[in-house]
Amino acid sequence: MRAVFSRRRGVGTACALGILAMCLLTGGAQALPAVGDLFSSGPMPYPLPASPPYVIALDAGHGGSDTGAHSSQLEEVEACERAVDALYARLAKDDRFTPVRTRENGEGCRIKERAARAAEAKANVLLSIHFNSDPSCAQSHGFECFPTPPGRDWSENSLVLARCIAARMGEAGHRLRGANGVRFAYYSGKRKLIVDATDTRERTLQSFGILESAMSPAVLVEQGFLSNSSDRAAWTGQEGCEKAAEAYYLALCDYFGMEPQPAQS
Repeated sequence: MRAVFSRRRGVGTACALGILAMCLLTGGAQALPAVGDLFSSGPMPYPLPASPPYVIALDAGHGGSDTGAHSSQLEEVEACERAVDALYARLAKDDRFTPVRTRENGEGCRIKERAARAAEAKANVLLSIHFNSDPSCAQSHGFECFPTPPGRDWSENSLVLARCIAARMGEAGHRLRGANGVRFAYYSGKRKLIVDATDTRERTLQSFGILESAMSPAVLVEQGFLSNSSDRAAWTGQEGCEKAAEAYYLALCDYFGMEPQPAQS
């Protein structure tokens, strides 16, 4: 898909830099302005609500015949669906959020269709959950997330959300890869280019399909490495996915400038 390039409208660069500086200084764990106070972008297919309930599109990576990465014990798609189930359940306990799925468990679904489902639900943000793998190095481990890259619609908002997510995952005890767990990803043919989030140059290279297709702020997370026994034990089972779900929930509260509510049993 062709990358969508547009400039911010309605809010100056100083405002954007101020909010990003707040995330950098606080680690993303402090309350941020409501989404209506964040910088806007180019024309979008629907307005993003500026007050609760906020619609959160949850995208379980892969699906159907596409099982993603795998280890001898686990296929990625299984872990992705477990993680989305856990986050869906956590968000459903807070009436300020309305979680929606881009696909059902076991369903195969094209990227553009997932993005269209999120847009149809008028999602405020889209979170796509994946797991990493490095068969060549079993020691590779940790968490990283990828916001919509610079130059695309909603890239600044996506970066704010990504920093909130990484900060909360770090607080939950996960190792953050790179400088702070937030990176940009690009593809040149089959070659993948990963750069730190401090590299804000606009590139024409494509990023992950779901980020290029999303019609709202979006972040793709790699919750851990299936190829690493410690990550697999800590973050792919039910307990680990619920722990990650709580971190994502807290990050969403941070992003929308709301106090978290305790989970009800």
